[in-house]
Amino acid sequence: MSDEKKKSVFETLSAVDVSKHVEVIKMKKGPALSYVSWSWAWNFVKSIYPDTPTPKFTKYKEMALTTVQEPYKVKYGDKEYTKYRTVVKHAEMIDREVPYLTTMTGTMVECTITIEGEPYTESLYVMDNNNNAVINPTMKEINKTQKRCLVKALALAGLGLSVYAGEDLPMADINEADKQQAEQRKEQVNQQRKMNALQAEYRRLMMELINRLNGDSKRADELVKGTLGDGKHSGEEYVNAVKALLESEEQN
Repeated sequence: MSDEKKKSVFETLSAVDVSKHVEVIKMKKGPALSYVSWSWAWNFVKSIYPDTPTPKFTKYKEMALTTVQEPYKVKYGDKEYTKYRTVVKHAEMIDREVPYLTTMTGTMVECTITIEGEPYTESLYVMDNNNNAVINPTMKEINKTQKRCLVKALALAGLGLSVYAGEDLPMADINEADKQQAEQRKEQVNQQRKMNALQAEYRRLMMELINRLNGDSKRADELVKGTLGDGKHSGEEYVNAVKALLESEEQN
């Protein structure tokens, strides 16, 4: 993908106001987390870029863990409490692949989303309500993390970049105002790209015309204006005018 096309995707998605689709979830420890509904985010991207393929999650060799809950003591003021932590007693590699990476210290997922031919890849670890890595998580926890990672990958493409992840929140319809806003921005970006291309083409053709006129840039400008006539003209008309002059020079 060209840099211009990649920029177009980012500018289009980053212009979308996702504030109406964000929920704040309080954690037991640390700052609260802001979440965008993964289903809304994916549905929205598909509405703008319908050819976007299904997200891919990197596969790894499966590791089976045997764990135990190990008790430990903590003190709060004058009182002592018993808590439990997960400890790995045995690990075994299994000859099959799964869409998550299991390690002795936690589990992570990696998601790649390809928009307009450009891949966006992000990773995320399975965490508990204290933002701690979960050792030997359940499939439910892994599935939620995959959805969060999906939204995180979309953020790299520009959608809700200020929001760090997404949660499996209720399905939401695409807000029509959001869709129109994105479409308008996409059209603006496309128009700008077209204008940039016309300007580059005009400069190239003018340099060729000036060279044929032995470096007389003033004469070149006069010829272009004479070909166009009075009034305002589009960039495409300027390009066509220079092309016509060059063709006329060749015939002469």
